[in-house]
Amino acid sequence: MPRDVFVTRVVSAASISGATPREDVAWRTPARSSRTAVIAVLALTLGGCAVTREPARVPELPLPDALPQVAGTAVDLPDPWWTIFGDDTLDALIRETLASNTDALVAAARVDEARALAGIARADRLPSLGLDAGATRGRDSRFINPPVAGQSATYETYSVRGVVAYEVDLWGRYAHASTAARERLFVTEHERAALHLSLTGETARAYFALAAAIGQFEQARETLASREESLALEKLRFEGGESDEITFRRVEAESEQARALMREFGFAVEQRQNQLGVLLGRSPRDLVGVNVLPKALPDQSAVPQLPAGLPADVLTRRPDVRAAEARIRAAAGDVGAARAAMLPSISLTGAYGSASLELGDLFTTPADVWQVAGSLFQPIFQGGRLRSNVARTRAVQEQTRALYAQTVQGAFREVLDGLEGQQSLRAAEAARAAQVKALRRATELAELRYAEGEITYLELLDVRRGLFAAEIELIASRRAALANTVDLALALGGGPGAP
Repeated sequence: MPRDVFVTRVVSAASISGATPREDVAWRTPARSSRTAVIAVLALTLGGCAVTREPARVPELPLPDALPQVAGTAVDLPDPWWTIFGDDTLDALIRETLASNTDALVAAARVDEARALAGIARADRLPSLGLDAGATRGRDSRFINPPVAGQSATYETYSVRGVVAYEVDLWGRYAHASTAARERLFVTEHERAALHLSLTGETARAYFALAAAIGQFEQARETLASREESLALEKLRFEGGESDEITFRRVEAESEQARALMREFGFAVEQRQNQLGVLLGRSPRDLVGVNVLPKALPDQSAVPQLPAGLPADVLTRRPDVRAAEARIRAAAGDVGAARAAMLPSISLTGAYGSASLELGDLFTTPADVWQVAGSLFQPIFQGGRLRSNVARTRAVQEQTRALYAQTVQGAFREVLDGLEGQQSLRAAEAARAAQVKALRRATELAELRYAEGEITYLELLDVRRGLFAAEIELIASRRAALANTVDLALALGGGPGAP
């Protein structure tokens, strides 16, 4: 057997429109036929997309003509929204949260993943081009192919060729899949925005909760110091026979109650600091001994009221509503792709290069070689898999529509709750403040009357106990009002500059 050497040279790859390399005249077709073929393919592709397109119908929900009006002076959400509180410490903490929180890092990675998946789906619509190269050395059986005298029975072959493949997207299968992937990218981007918005709210709430816990702890510590002074005096009176044991034990019990509350509020401070440290994305080592000292809780009357806004603003501002809309569009793309999978598919492949038994003849025109192939595949029987897949995608589409309605309902409920809370909690805080003011005056009068011997110490103790409880409740009420302002700002979508 003669020693054959087979070498293939790549000149160019066949394009998807059917253009031919210049070296091969047989590849060429008349211009009119080429234009007709291209127009036919485009018509089939566009028409096929129309056949399998599924409209992304967003549910039309009845929206209120207007939201409840805000009484008094109201301001639009600032940019960013949390600067409405005018607290530099809070501003710095929120910036740290957005930069280092682990959930924010995961959300960013999910966006990158969705972007990559969208790129993969987009690539399926384009032709693929590859280079096929190989080298072979072998020997045939002497019984099957007797060797020629004087020549070696071994042989070598070498091949290099460019190959292009393309599946004509007649029914829009890959177009719909690409649309669905792109919409899922939008979903992840909106979800990241929603997460960032939520993290800013959680940080603000945790900050105010820490400030409230510190305020209650300081109030309990001051009360304990006052109770211990009273206990020391009452002990002297009891031991000197000027007071009875009942009074002494009541004062002792009040002192221990203040001590217990101080310990509980101290534990709450530690918990709030740890919670804030986790939100900030700090390491476990940094969580030990974390010391964030917020400013005192501001009076809610110093925080401007937020306006209600128009119903449409809620839908356009909130990232969770935008994500729900994108899910509907992605589900529609999945339905279109599933329907297209039931229709025929046409695949085209082509290869072009040159081949020669002699290396010197490799670049001559007679050495040119090419190959074109086409195939059509029509699914006939797959056990109902394709129809079931269409049914599955339609079911998912209905789920996204229902979830969209649920998201919109929840959005308006949060806005209405926030608006009502803005009025009610402000009024409750004002009432608590008036109660504290009245009890402080009552305590001053009771102490004067006790000094003059007009009331017993137990009566004075009851007034003091009421003042302490009211001061603790005032701090809690102020924190609730501030948290409601945070909730309303988030319900309105965070306003301009929302993360």
